[in-house]
Amino acid sequence: MTRQRALILNIMRENPGHLTADEIYALAREQMPGIARGTVYRNLKLMEQDREIAKLEMPEGPDRFDKTSAPHGHLYCDGCGSLQDIPVIGLVRDIEAVIGTEVRSYQLTIHYLCPACRSKLSQ
Repeated sequence: MTRQRALILNIMRENPGHLTADEIYALAREQMPGIARGTVYRNLKLMEQDREIAKLEMPEGPDRFDKTSAPHGHLYCDGCGSLQDIPVIGLVRDIEAVIGTEVRSYQLTIHYLCPACRSKLSQ
């Protein structure tokens, strides 16, 4: 593991939420001013391929990266763009029961309006 890759992984683990590549790059430059944007992007791709992290394709805006590669779902607020993890173990078990085989992987993003955005709409 290179110093750059270790730095990127550490940034992702220390920060809450799901960062974009540019956010990770900006944080990496604070600790390693000479790091190149291409280095960050290349390492994110390698880390995704190695299943250390997961890339989340966003409907509007840049992709985000998840420090947790273990299967789970996400709640995406269509109003403010907030993104949070949600466990879906029971749902996956139900799907496996219906299809009669193991689910190997999935990406589940549930779109909704968070309480703050719902409150703004009702005003």
